[in-house]
Amino acid sequence: MRYLSTGEFARLCRTRKDTLLFYDKEGLLKPRYVSDNGYRHYSVGQYYEFDMVAMLKETGSSLKEIRNFVREPDPAGLLEHLEEKKRLLRQERARMATRQKMLEATIATGHEALDAQYDVLDLVEMEEQQLEVTPVSAEDQATEEGCIAIIAGFADKFQKQGRSALLPFGFLTEQEQLASYTAGCFFCGASRATRPENLRIRPAGLYARLYHRGDPESHKAAYSRMLKEIARRGWGISGHMYGYDMVSYIVSTLAKEYVAKYCVEVRLSGG
Repeated sequence: MRYLSTGEFARLCRTRKDTLLFYDKEGLLKPRYVSDNGYRHYSVGQYYEFDMVAMLKETGSSLKEIRNFVREPDPAGLLEHLEEKKRLLRQERARMATRQKMLEATIATGHEALDAQYDVLDLVEMEEQQLEVTPVSAEDQATEEGCIAIIAGFADKFQKQGRSALLPFGFLTEQEQLASYTAGCFFCGASRATRPENLRIRPAGLYARLYHRGDPESHKAAYSRMLKEIARRGWGISGHMYGYDMVSYIVSTLAKEYVAKYCVEVRLSGG
């Protein structure tokens, strides 16, 4: 039988010599024999042993797990192990897909905030949007600290459920409560895991829109000016107010400055 040197076997396996040395040291793949002068030699058939070790390593198996399967072959146990790795991989793929959507939404919102015209009331057609809502009390949101506590609790709820809160983030004020600048609920983007009782649909339609950046008190003032300007223009409010956080932590470098977009469905005179 012809044996291969470490370099030859490494080329056959499309790997590096130091990888083979590491596998040898960790007891994952021993050379077929070691000559008196210390040179390692491998048989061609050990390619399949290397392939199994590399495959297990690619699945995220630990060195201990790989070592156990190498030392004590167990076909049924190995297949069960691979089934579990497949399940975990599917889970990880779903998590990465969610993370990618979050990144895409964050980037898009950030660009929107940077390109926006602030304190200019305009009209925009908006598509239907599905939101997941969590009711909040007026007392809880009376202070900035209270609002932050609500947001933290919101995030904690999702973490305990093993899922991520999706953009957009914001608050919803019922049409009957618009004058109070008090949220009836906080919202995030809905997902398949959203329960029906927590699902709220922002209908498609014509919306008055205002971007504003500043401290909490300036937002209250901007909100009030928005409602007065809508009335002055003779537009009729026909829906709820949606206040969107425009990833303030990214687009603003000033302490206590928040960036938001306010949208309320309206109908024009004679509409």
